[in-house]
Amino acid sequence: DANNADARAEQAKMKIKHLEKSLKPIIKEMKKEEASAAKLSANKTKATEKVAMLQSKLSGMDFSEKEFSSLENEKIELENSVSNLQQIVETLTAQLEGRLSFKYSDPVRGFDRSKVKGLVARLINVKQPQNATALEVVAGGKLYQVVVDEAITGKAILNRGKLERRVTIIPLDKITSRRITSASCSQAASIAEKMGSTSFPAIELVGFDEEVR
Repeated sequence: DANNADARAEQAKMKIKHLEKSLKPIIKEMKKEEASAAKLSANKTKATEKVAMLQSKLSGMDFSEKEFSSLENEKIELENSVSNLQQIVETLTAQLEGRLSFKYSDPVRGFDRSKVKGLVARLINVKQPQNATALEVVAGGKLYQVVVDEAITGKAILNRGKLERRVTIIPLDKITSRRITSASCSQAASIAEKMGSTSFPAIELVGFDEEVR
């Protein structure tokens, strides 16, 4: 009848309104997805173009896989050589540090350690590195002698210092300075000149504190 028809029509209208209301967020989300898809597509296009450009540049380069492999092998060999040399340097450094170390116990209670100046090698500095080898040859074992302030200090160290190895003690109060004569200097310079080299008194090639002069 007419009443039922009106009721059904009203229900249909309400259902349509409800569906339209439900569709709105779905349509909004779809639009977002469409925008995101478009953005992804544009990014993909850009990436594809960039890959093509890079491939074009790479193909235009004079690249040799064989040469690259050779250079890579050479790099590995050089790295191994550096590693081996580093180990040698560390070993020699450790050995040198061992030779340049001087350990002792206080010979008396309250001993003033400033009386022991140290090894000659640690008390001098070579002014020019190129002279280091020549100075080392000339000085020899004297580089490892120990300088102290007085003979009494040296005696105490030798007798009660519990030294780990034999050393030669040089007391500053027992040192007498000696000067090389001008004739000797001139003769040495003349000989060195004939050999295409130069000659200087060793003391002029090193620096040191005045207290150990």
